[in-house]
Amino acid sequence: MYFDQDNNYFDDIDTNYNNFDIDINNINFNRNNTLDNYTDGFNKGNMFKDLYSKYKNNAYKLKVNSKKDECLFKLQMYNFALKDIALYLDTNPTDESMIKEFMKTKKLLENEKQKYENTYGILCMSDADNDKWNWIDNPWPWDKGGK
Repeated sequence: MYFDQDNNYFDDIDTNYNNFDIDINNINFNRNNTLDNYTDGFNKGNMFKDLYSKYKNNAYKLKVNSKKDECLFKLQMYNFALKDIALYLDTNPTDESMIKEFMKTKKLLENEKQKYENTYGILCMSDADNDKWNWIDNPWPWDKGGK
């Protein structure tokens, strides 16, 4: 597997790779790390502007219908952004600006999760206290208690 100076992939079975000259210094392995805003990055499935290419002019836009759905949307959006930035940091661990962005996004996720749990209850069973089981205290809407 080889890339030329314009990052074009090529692999020719008839090529004698021993006599092939590649100028490794001209290959741009580190593309621009400009991030999109959280909403657009989440809707596109890629936080990095230069790595996104639109497929058949489709633009995905999730619509929320309630405050609870809006809160869940934000949780998913921040969680996605955090994971996408973490993937970038796996290969660029010294990028200070991206480390700051990671920490900022992590704080936004923590705040949104706290906001959701204070209003609607826990999100994960691992967050449940031994003394408080919200789904037992608040029965399902279809369970009226009688048989």
